[in-house]
Amino acid sequence: MPRTDFPQEWQDWVAQNVARGCSSAEIFNTLVKEGFAPEVAERALNIRRVALNRFPSDRIELYTAEGFLTPPECEELVDIIKDNLRPSTISHDGTADSSFRTSRTCDLTGGEPAVRALDERICGAMGIDPKMAEASQGQYYEITQEFKPHTDYFEPYELERNSTATLGQRTWTFMIYLNDVESGGETHFVSVGLKVPPKAGTAVLWNNLKRDGTPNYDTLHHGTPVTAGYKAIITKWFRRPR
Repeated sequence: MPRTDFPQEWQDWVAQNVARGCSSAEIFNTLVKEGFAPEVAERALNIRRVALNRFPSDRIELYTAEGFLTPPECEELVDIIKDNLRPSTISHDGTADSSFRTSRTCDLTGGEPAVRALDERICGAMGIDPKMAEASQGQYYEITQEFKPHTDYFEPYELERNSTATLGQRTWTFMIYLNDVESGGETHFVSVGLKVPPKAGTAVLWNNLKRDGTPNYDTLHHGTPVTAGYKAIITKWFRRPR
């Protein structure tokens, strides 16, 4: 019978391995091999299965997942983001419209346990090797701030500039709302008529490419202006191998 207890020495073992950078998948597999029930291993690693709801359209592959992060997790990430903000940028210099993207951004590249746990959870939910992911970002929007309609994939003239030795075109976007916005701040997928309201802990994920691997313009989306309060989100992008 699988073990349902979880002694202190194993709790310490998990904490030590998380601290030294072992992946949740590796630790989970070890615990199961040692005889612990999968649900015990999940609780030990704070893993939650993701219930995805697909948007009913053949023009875009898009899902939402409520409760991807807990309220305390959201609050901790908001505090980290607010302490490390810079003006948001865009991936090309082709617009003279300074109002195109007016939020502020935090590059989540530090070693905070909350950030490491976030990255592991997102990559685990997607089933994609973390090596194919960009660093997570936090974005912070105050009243009137927005990100006008845009796509996340790279246009041909942007691709070379934004590629690396191993990372090519963007594939998936994984976005998480960190707070309930008082008013405004919806993510509006313009071409398919979908507006996703901000709800703390809810993830929105979509494939930026079509089935044939070409960019999907129907992923055009607008971070609509915040009209009361503020909006904080997490964004993580995945890439194709180069």
